[in-house]
Amino acid sequence: MALDTPRALRLIAFGIGGLAALAAVVELTRTILPTDTGHVVTDDTLRGTLARCRDLTPEDYATDTECRAAWEAARQRFFDLAPEPAGTE
Repeated sequence: MALDTPRALRLIAFGIGGLAALAAVVELTRTILPTDTGHVVTDDTLRGTLARCRDLTPEDYATDTECRAAWEAARQRFFDLAPEPAGTE
């Protein structure tokens, strides 16, 4: 079956239109990543303190103020909380 010129041009036009529609869909569904990296952990002393405190017993944790402060700093960073005012414990 031979294609005549108008029919071939119509198929080419539909093909180009389909490619344009596909390119538009791909462009619109592309995910744009935020440039803000947020809170990046760069404090190795905090990381080291948390590693040490992870293995404490509950009794030792209750008396270790350094561990309690480190875990509070980690919670504030994770939940993006403002520091609590003094005396609210």
